[in-house]
Amino acid sequence: MDEISNEPKRRIYLWTAPRSLATVFTKCMSFVEGVQIIKESITTAHVVGPEGTAAQNGDFQKAFPVGDEANPSIPEPKAAKLDLAFDTSKASFQWVKEMLESPFPGKSFVFAHDQAFSLRSNYGNLPRVFRHTFLIRNPYRLFPSWKTAIVKLMPLFIDKPFADMPEILVPAKFGYGELYDLMVHVKEKLGQSPIVIDADDLQANPASVLRQYCHLLGVEFKESMLQWEAGDGVTSTWIIDKSALQGNNMAEGGYYENAFKSTEFYPPKELPSREQIDHVLLPVIDQCMPIYEKMYSMRIRP
Repeated sequence: MDEISNEPKRRIYLWTAPRSLATVFTKCMSFVEGVQIIKESITTAHVVGPEGTAAQNGDFQKAFPVGDEANPSIPEPKAAKLDLAFDTSKASFQWVKEMLESPFPGKSFVFAHDQAFSLRSNYGNLPRVFRHTFLIRNPYRLFPSWKTAIVKLMPLFIDKPFADMPEILVPAKFGYGELYDLMVHVKEKLGQSPIVIDADDLQANPASVLRQYCHLLGVEFKESMLQWEAGDGVTSTWIIDKSALQGNNMAEGGYYENAFKSTEFYPPKELPSREQIDHVLLPVIDQCMPIYEKMYSMRIRP
């Protein structure tokens, strides 16, 4: 494995599909001593960076314009300061990779999160010397949450079947296929045994799951990781695209809002039945369930 001089002792990547409780998990990890959080930098490159797909989709541009100058009406992030926020305009895949591989002096470990589909199956965009981990969520929970988030920010897609959404919003393999493909690459090409957490397990048994996760990664687990303050103030310490936080303020109850309001991992609600699910989501759920079950079989058991 390639070495990076002056690197922190641990570099950990969390990969997910959208709406998998990744932001609340990231918020939890933000309180580990000596950590540097990097939030969705590759996703930024994929969507709105110089090589991003946003410019190719007129409907997306109308509904969700990006960039400070293009969005004077979008509220500023609520965090008191964003000293480490980066400009969307420079977030090419190469720039992001180099940033992720930076030394980060004074930090004992780096924790990064991204959506697996943002790699575009180009694993040359993966940064070196990271230990890759995965957070999965039951499709019966994920897809209703995902559709709600899309429609809340972009109401023009309210009547569009989920499977027919623009690929910038919903990737070809619906997030699960891309996540599993990356898991296979990590195992077969990088020689890493996948470390997998299921979101329901994390919510129901946070102490057990987090303790095992930290042990596998060589990170000290502390009971203080199980509770934190409400609010988005912690994002002032994150390396994140400023427009992502701006976008969260575009509609009431933005896509990060529940995570920001959280103070702990709340117990999971009862899993919805098929009869309770929007019928247009059922074909996508059925397509993704076998992939989810494969990943679920590899998860950390509480």
